[in-house]
Amino acid sequence: MISRTSRVIKNRLIVLFFLVASLIALSMLSVTATAGSKPNPPKAKPVLRANTLLEAPSEYVKMADNFFVLYDPSTAMSVPYKNTGMTRLEMSKHILLKSNAAMPDLPWQTGLYPHWQNVMWLPASPGSFHPYYALQNYHKKKFAAALGKLPVISFGPPMLQMSLMKMEHLLGLPGRTEIFLFTNGEDARFQGVDEPAPLTQAEMLAKKYDVCFTLISSATTPRAERLLHRIAEVNDCSQVIDFDTVAAHPEHLFGRLYMTPDGLFENVLFASAKANIRRKYRKTLDRLGQYLVDNPTHYAVLSGFCDIIGTEKYNMRLSQRRAESAQKYLLHSFSTLTKDRILLYWYGYAHPVASNKTAAGRRLNRRVSIMIRKGF
Repeated sequence: MISRTSRVIKNRLIVLFFLVASLIALSMLSVTATAGSKPNPPKAKPVLRANTLLEAPSEYVKMADNFFVLYDPSTAMSVPYKNTGMTRLEMSKHILLKSNAAMPDLPWQTGLYPHWQNVMWLPASPGSFHPYYALQNYHKKKFAAALGKLPVISFGPPMLQMSLMKMEHLLGLPGRTEIFLFTNGEDARFQGVDEPAPLTQAEMLAKKYDVCFTLISSATTPRAERLLHRIAEVNDCSQVIDFDTVAAHPEHLFGRLYMTPDGLFENVLFASAKANIRRKYRKTLDRLGQYLVDNPTHYAVLSGFCDIIGTEKYNMRLSQRRAESAQKYLLHSFSTLTKDRILLYWYGYAHPVASNKTAAGRRLNRRVSIMIRKGF
C-alpha cells in the first residue's frame, strides 16, 4: 500500500510534468508563429501622383485651389516683341511653357482657353469655349502638351469681354480660383449685340465668386491701362502684372499659386495693423538687398500676410501694403536694384504659420516672407 507521503510526491510530479509540457508547447507555438510571419516593412513615403488627393509635399503650400489661363491669340498680339525674334503672341506661349515647367505637380483644378473662337458666342456651345485644356485636374505633363499646341498665328480682334463671359460658366468650383488673363485691355463689342462691358463682367464675377484676377498687361494706350487697373480693383487679391515682368521671369507667373519656403531669410514681422518696417528687421532686408546685388541672376519674391483680426478685405489690402513696404525699403537702400528684382504677392490672412488664438501666434502671422528664385 502506497504511503500518504508517496502519493503527495507522485501528484506533485504529475503537476510539474504538465507545467513543463505546457511551457514547451507554448514556446514551440511562439517560435512557429515568429518563423511564419514576415517583419513589417518600413512605411514608404507617400508619393504625390498626378490627379490624386494625396497631401502635397511639406515643402509646397498651395495658395489657391483652382486656376484658369485665358490666352489672347488676337491680331493685337502679332507685333514683334522687343528684339527677341518672337511676336508678343509667341512670347506669351513661351512664358506659359516656362512657368509650367517650374510648377510642382499639385492637385489643382485647371483649364486653358482662348479669349474666343471665330464662332458666334453661345454660352452652351462647345465651339465658343474651344478649350485647349478642358477644365479638369492639373497634370503637369498633359498641361505642357496643351500649352505646346497653343496657336502662334494671330487671328481676329481682341475680345476681352468674351473671355470674362466664359468665366461665368466655368466658375463655382470649391475654394479660391486664380484667373491668369493675357490682354492688351481692348475689346471689340459689336453694336446691337448684348454683351457686358469687361469691367461690368469682372465686377459681377468678383462679387459672385471667390476669384482673383492676374492680368498680364500688353496695354499700349492710357485708356487700356486704366481699364486693366480698374478690373484689378474689383477686389483686393487681383493685380496687374506688366508683360515685360513675366517675360523676364516666366516662372513668376504661376508662382502665385504655391509657396516654397526656403529658409534663407527670416520673416519680417509687423506690429498689429501696421505696415512700416520696424528697426529690428532692417538687418534682414539689408542682408537680402546685398544678396541680390551679389547675385544678379536671382530675384526675391516678397509675400505679405496678416493675422485674422479684421475683415478679409482689410487684411488683403494690409498684406499688400506690407509687401510693398519691404520692397520700397530695398529699392531705397540699394540704388542698383529695380522692381523686377523684387516681385510681390499678397494673401491676407491665408496660410497662418501659427495659431491666431494667441497673441504670440498672431505676432508670427503678421509677416512678409522672403523667397529667392533664380530666373531661367
